[in-house]
Amino acid sequence: MARLSIDLPDELRAKMEARAAEAGHMTIEQYVEALALADVGPSEDYGAPAHLTLRGSDDVRDKLREGLASGPAVEMRPADWEARRTALRERHNTEADAR
Repeated sequence: MARLSIDLPDELRAKMEARAAEAGHMTIEQYVEALALADVGPSEDYGAPAHLTLRGSDDVRDKLREGLASGPAVEMRPADWEARRTALRERHNTEADAR
């Protein structure tokens, strides 16, 4: 990862720190990185479906709210995770057979 250093007037830095906090970033560096990514787009496509692709902090907030509104949390036990892995393997094998 490349490093970038810039000098900012104190007043501008204070405003950026406030905006970073409002947007949920832990540091001004994370905020600036998010701004740059929003401008140029992500450098890698991880193949996520469109409905799971996050296009900025607003999308992250929306997904978090959606998750919180989806109902009470349920503790996942090892058997629950194994059932999910099994279902995923079966779906993958079915899709591979269809090709």
